[in-house]
Amino acid sequence: MKIITFFLVTLSFYGFSQSFNQGNEASIGNLVSLHLCDSNANILAGTMGNNVTWDFSQIAGIFGVTKDVQISDATLDPNFASFAGAAKVYDIGGTLLTFFSSSANARTSQGFVFNEPALGVVTASWSVNDQLIMNYPFALGNSTSDNFSGNVTTTATGTIPATGTSMTSADGLGTLMLPGNNTYNNVLRFHLKDSANASVFGTAVTFVRDVYEYYDFTVGNLPIFVTMTVTVNSALFANSSTLVLSKDQPTTFVGLDENQDAPLVLFPNPANHSLAIKGVNNGVDYSICNRLGQIIQQGTYENSLDVTNLPCGVYVVKIDGQVLTFSK
Repeated sequence: MKIITFFLVTLSFYGFSQSFNQGNEASIGNLVSLHLCDSNANILAGTMGNNVTWDFSQIAGIFGVTKDVQISDATLDPNFASFAGAAKVYDIGGTLLTFFSSSANARTSQGFVFNEPALGVVTASWSVNDQLIMNYPFALGNSTSDNFSGNVTTTATGTIPATGTSMTSADGLGTLMLPGNNTYNNVLRFHLKDSANASVFGTAVTFVRDVYEYYDFTVGNLPIFVTMTVTVNSALFANSSTLVLSKDQPTTFVGLDENQDAPLVLFPNPANHSLAIKGVNNGVDYSICNRLGQIIQQGTYENSLDVTNLPCGVYVVKIDGQVLTFSK
């Protein structure tokens, strides 16, 4: 693990008093259900420092939808073989699973798993240099940076080398206002931003995570408010998704269709002669690109796509504003 000491890396789950340490780290079995909120909300990224106020009291929610934030035993996870040395899994709403371990002096991550619309399940294993999360204790104003490396595995690409950089900080301390006139004092905010780079289909791809977590250690050791954005950028495709979760239920609501596009699903994948897309209507234009980004087939979707004449390989489908991969 290479440490630069200046900022820090990956997701957090730490707490008592106004600093994070191994003693108040969330334990295996800890779980909190948070309410899903409007992903288009202002995340107040610029509100930093001491004695600040983060006002999310008017944020809209998705009625009746909650997501669990929890800590589980890494050795019992089906992905454990990719994360040697991990002791715990930090799961944010089933969207992002971070594998980590800790000592009295620091917390490190062995990698993460998440579902990316274009690539499917992405397993990022930092098996060469693991990722520093924080040095203990970690309080307002503390920050660390790190370089990490290993590999990324997807169904479409197989296992490919990857490297990355990360920065984390405890960037704010103050008052958090949530829906229902609920106010929390002495809340400590943790910020993670990291970037992993790999070559996919012969093209450079960057995976970026940008996460803010708010902790009231009198409530518990898991966050009471979370914003998380995962972005994938490349010449072939670009996707971004945001998850916002709140301990307290909003009093105004938006529909799921107002909040985010429903994910499309390709099947069968791998394909042989035809490829269907669940979630898309007939009459929508599509294009299929090869690994060089060249359009090799395009037209209008009608029940399925005829891929009989495509050579065996990995392809990208662009349709209805979304990007997906399939193999033949």
